[in-house]
Amino acid sequence: MGMNDVSARHYVPENTLTFTIPLKRFEEMVGNMDESFLITKSWEMVKKRMG
Repeated sequence: MGMNDVSARHYVPENTLTFTIPLKRFEEMVGNMDESFLITKSWEMVKKRMG
C-alpha cells in the first residue's frame, strides 16, 4: 500500500491509496478474477455503494 507520505498526498485524489505488485503477479491475479470474490453478490453491493 502506498501514497501515505503526507508530502506526496496532494498528487493523488482524496481517498486514494496505491497498490504495487510485480507485473507477473498482476497477470496471475487477473487470470484468477473469474474465481474470486469479484463475482459474488457481496461485491456487487460494495460496487453500488462506491458509485
